[in-house]
Amino acid sequence: MKQITDLISILTDPWMYAVALALFIAITLLVFLFYKRPAFAGKKKHPPLPADSASLPGVSVVLCARNEYENLTELLPLLLEQKYPVFQIVVVNKNSEDNTEILLASLEHFHKNLTIRTLTSDRKFGEDSLMALGIGVRAAIHPYVVFFRPDCRPVSDRWLASLVKTSVERSADTVTGYTSLCKNRLLARYYSMEQQLHQMGMSDLNLPYASTGNNVLFLKKCFLEEQEFNTYTTAFNRCEQAITAHVMQVGKDKQSLEIQSVDASRRFASCTYPEGRVVFTRKLPAKEYRLRHIQRLQTLILTKGWPYVLLILEKTLVAAFYIFLALIFKNAYPWSEPVTWAIPAGLLLLRWITVWIHHAGYRAHLGEKNLVYTAPLWDVFSPVVYLYYLIVLLYKRIKN
Repeated sequence: MKQITDLISILTDPWMYAVALALFIAITLLVFLFYKRPAFAGKKKHPPLPADSASLPGVSVVLCARNEYENLTELLPLLLEQKYPVFQIVVVNKNSEDNTEILLASLEHFHKNLTIRTLTSDRKFGEDSLMALGIGVRAAIHPYVVFFRPDCRPVSDRWLASLVKTSVERSADTVTGYTSLCKNRLLARYYSMEQQLHQMGMSDLNLPYASTGNNVLFLKKCFLEEQEFNTYTTAFNRCEQAITAHVMQVGKDKQSLEIQSVDASRRFASCTYPEGRVVFTRKLPAKEYRLRHIQRLQTLILTKGWPYVLLILEKTLVAAFYIFLALIFKNAYPWSEPVTWAIPAGLLLLRWITVWIHHAGYRAHLGEKNLVYTAPLWDVFSPVVYLYYLIVLLYKRIKN
């Protein structure tokens, strides 16, 4: 007891040490709760699919394109050569003015699982992304649908099989995959990765929301047979996220008891097979990335993606943790007693080790290279970035 009393007397403001320790425990528990599967899922060899194709669900991949001839010449062979027995590729041509129509017509002649839809009646409607996505979903002949972008590439010919394998193994009707922004700036890559990891973690906890709509496997019937879209939501963000957010929220409407009873048993999961990720091939300008992300945050609000609040809570606790460590170091200066700086330094080191371990897991499962080395630096400044985007979003909402 005397030793504890002496230790407390040495420490400057002992309550600050206690708060820092409590914050460390809290953020560590949140990290392991939210991201344990993306980081620590079994790194086993991808097991083969059942030989009986009749037992596997059919999947339709919906792709909307406008003047994407160069991308389609690379992408369509990768999609059409997927090692999965029952799938369909649906391409909606949105009034392309290049050679896209010729390319699609030539490929459709030789591939029976390639379906082409063209919007040509009116240029205004032909450029409507939401209309194109809706036409693509309705053209799908299989019970499962995956959205894909022309500027993305699957990393493996087992990409589609990985999504379905996750669905079968975990009895999930909605599976969230991962999209890497490997050609973009580190800031955008870190931020996008954390957004998607949190979305995947929430899916594993059966608290789904859509931070992005790309590379997500979902049931077609949830789009066609359930509750109507919120018109304001879809008018604001006419992209894959609006549809997948709607699909994930089906059954959450308390005013529809019938839908709730139907979808009470729905399950969600994340795909952590390395073959299940896709790569975004384009380098986004900073301004475009910023506008896209603000739009996605706005869609999260409109679709009531409340689990995203847990990510904000996590970043708030992380910010508080580093602030308290900085105050402890400042108040303990000139650090005449080793214990006054050893405790906060130990907490800081443990936090960074936790971050490194998780990022090593993300690299193994998601192929995110070069992010593990500077992950602690991003951990320190990430709350500032999140706060910035929230302030911009609040400003836009007030302005509008």
